[in-house]
Amino acid sequence: MQGGVREAYEETGVGIAPGDLVFTHVVHHRNPEGQGRVGFFFTVTRWAGEPVNREPHKCAGLHWADPARPPANTVPYTAAALAAISKGAPFSLDGW
Repeated sequence: MQGGVREAYEETGVGIAPGDLVFTHVVHHRNPEGQGRVGFFFTVTRWAGEPVNREPHKCAGLHWADPARPPANTVPYTAAALAAISKGAPFSLDGW
């Protein structure tokens, strides 16, 4: 949980209490070049601060969006995970 708290602060500037993170999903992704990646997704309903993009060199922007319909430029494995989360699935494979 500490990793999720740390990453949320580093990337968006929001403070999250570890007890407020709820595991939601894991996706095992393989890109077209065959490289694998595992992504873990957590849900939070409260945080401290206003989210901002603190890594503009890595992230095109932050947007509030319907998880079932993320922006077209969403990272592919993230879009796949959001689609699965919208269906209530705790695990998905993408690109395998």
